[in-house]
Amino acid sequence: MPRVKAVYRPGDYPGTPDAATSAELAALFAHLFPNNANPEIDKAHSGIAIAALNPKLALALAKMSALIAAELPWSQRKDLRELAIQTLNLHFKCDYSFKTRMPIAESAGIGRDMQAEQRLVVAYTNAVIRGAVPDALFAQVAARYGEKGAVEFTSLIAFWSFWAMFLNATGPDLRPD
Repeated sequence: MPRVKAVYRPGDYPGTPDAATSAELAALFAHLFPNNANPEIDKAHSGIAIAALNPKLALALAKMSALIAAELPWSQRKDLRELAIQTLNLHFKCDYSFKTRMPIAESAGIGRDMQAEQRLVVAYTNAVIRGAVPDALFAQVAARYGEKGAVEFTSLIAFWSFWAMFLNATGPDLRPD
């Protein structure tokens, strides 16, 4: 059972929102679903629906998610991006995010056999999550992706760690619709 009631549709907001909250809800759903008269956040994005209890927060998180997942050059390698996200989901035991991202990871080509680059991504992701990145490992990542890429990679790990912890704490419903 979920710990909090998510806001999948604007009408799901609990109680009667004040004028400022109503405007923030409208801005959130307009951003997520431009020109859609009946916007609805899908179950795979329950984190945003939970964050929508504070619509301004949810809008900022949605924009940051889009930036980190789709716009950063390092994230353009979908296989490595998804491998890093799934590795941290496993670390934080975030079954919700792991399960909802499985189709995305599969479509990005993550198979059972890992190549050397994938092992580097797993090792670095685990080291960042533990808060102990050996100099040699960071040097490998910087050598492979450049310093800018290493910063972007680290940002992805930190941001998706936030989501894993957020979802674990708020407990969205894993049951099918």
